[in-house]
Amino acid sequence: MTWITGRRSRLLCFVVAPLLAGALLACSSYSHTSRTAHTPISEVRYVMGTLLDISVYASSEGAGRDILNETFKVAENLDSLLSTYQRESVVSQFNRDTDTTPKPVPNDVCELVRVSQTLSLKTNGAFDISVRPLVELWHTAAKRGYPPTPGEVAHATSLMGPSALSLSPPCRLGKRSPQVAIETGGIGKGFAVDKMVALLKERGVQAAFINFGRSSLAAVGAPPGEQGWPVTVELADGSRDGSITIRDETLSVSRARGTPFVVAGVSYAHIFDPSSGRPIRTSRGAAIRGPSATDGEAFVKYLVIRGAPATSVASSWGATEWLVKTDRKLTSSPGFFKLRSP
Repeated sequence: MTWITGRRSRLLCFVVAPLLAGALLACSSYSHTSRTAHTPISEVRYVMGTLLDISVYASSEGAGRDILNETFKVAENLDSLLSTYQRESVVSQFNRDTDTTPKPVPNDVCELVRVSQTLSLKTNGAFDISVRPLVELWHTAAKRGYPPTPGEVAHATSLMGPSALSLSPPCRLGKRSPQVAIETGGIGKGFAVDKMVALLKERGVQAAFINFGRSSLAAVGAPPGEQGWPVTVELADGSRDGSITIRDETLSVSRARGTPFVVAGVSYAHIFDPSSGRPIRTSRGAAIRGPSATDGEAFVKYLVIRGAPATSVASSWGATEWLVKTDRKLTSSPGFFKLRSP
């Protein structure tokens, strides 16, 4: 769980039970005082199967509401393209399509697939946008009550990897096999966060905070008079693992025990290891802070699946700082808890 706290406004918290197993607590800044440039205007909406909480500082409530509506629209439009929950989304149609011939798709879909293929290389395959056949196999196993056979796992993993998808100009997406399918849950939220941040900066917003499903977060500037936005990070077992202040950067958080499911009495996490073809069972949480929420969603999957990265791996991630908690042991890069210069 990730807690967002602020100093200038009361924190409004409410329980949201249906999203994950057990009740979760989501928080949003709220104030009874008049709306000014020194008071955040906040709103929470249900997008991409989770809660999207956005706060902005604006010159007036009307200006703030306009910015919020425009920012939410970015995420809602991407939801209609990327969601695997919506049957008629572009991604859902692509996943059902048995024709392998490349077909035109919207530029945002093309961009996400292209970036994801690069991120797969940077994570040595720990992140793989084509993991959906493996996800579907294990969820089918949960329903029937016994694990998949080695042959079934081998078949699912054969549908994954860098060559599973093909991109051709100007923006056409194809698949190697009729059964190839893509999973855009986490990476889609990160991609949406980056697009929302770009809009906020384009509109001249000086201070804003995005909390997308408590896993993809972003800070634009800082509240008036503050160095940044304070965040308390909780990983793995629910204990508070430290506080950081973020400004003009993103934070991606993932927990291996976030949404467990059970197969034949064995509890598994919702994160899958493409190299083994199995869900993660290790109790591990991780966080990444850096310039891109899209990148962060991929890198944090590496941390949860494989633990602290080797220097050679981390160096390919660019300007990121990471934190991993396995059982009760915390490991982090040198700058994770440090305030970064604006």
